[in-house]
Amino acid sequence: MPSALLRPGRLIVAALAALSLIFLGQPQAHAASWGTPQTVNSWNTISGRWTANNELETYTPDCAWYEGSTLVIKTYKSGSMYYSGRVESKALYGYGTYSFTANMPNGQGLLPAVWAAYLTPWLPEFDAAEIVGQNPSTVYQTFHDPSNAQTQFSKTHSGGWTNTYHTYSFTWWPDHIDFAVDGTTTGTKWYTTGPGVGMHFIVNTAVGGDWPGNPNDSTWATADGARYLKVSSITYTPYHP
Repeated sequence: MPSALLRPGRLIVAALAALSLIFLGQPQAHAASWGTPQTVNSWNTISGRWTANNELETYTPDCAWYEGSTLVIKTYKSGSMYYSGRVESKALYGYGTYSFTANMPNGQGLLPAVWAAYLTPWLPEFDAAEIVGQNPSTVYQTFHDPSNAQTQFSKTHSGGWTNTYHTYSFTWWPDHIDFAVDGTTTGTKWYTTGPGVGMHFIVNTAVGGDWPGNPNDSTWATADGARYLKVSSITYTPYHP
């Protein structure tokens, strides 16, 4: 089913963006990928046990799919094993705004995240949002430079950020990063030498590990014993000087 990003109005915007890039002599890759990743074919779906940060999950393609234009990541326990989903965009994206409209799950020991990284090598990394499942009132946004020096911003919401949609984004400029939640800037990180590489969009829910700690029975106390991360919109708006 086509994404909402493919409606006629958005197609016109994308076409105009493509033409502007052609006439400016800029690469067309961003315009050709305007508004993506937006289908399951836009992603590399990770498969296998993940042990970074002492995490517990095994990623499986069965835990990542689209319902219409909404990307769904499922996380659950089966026996002594924890299963979850992780997707990484096939395309690299450059300077510009990376935006996720996401409904994050809560739950002890879960760490849902919408973010971006270079991946090969891993850094730099820009986290549009990470939420520690047992602390749903705080969202964290973090800049990791190529040496993994970190600058972190957070925003609190007394009603909690989970189980409802919010828009988490960052804008990557040549000399700084602006983070935002629901269109309001939450922090800015300036740097003298920009990373100068592309970013892959990434969506996943980690289980356990150094930061959120391990899950417990309450984590899976839902109607079907699972938690879901849903992303209804993922957009990239390129920056051109």
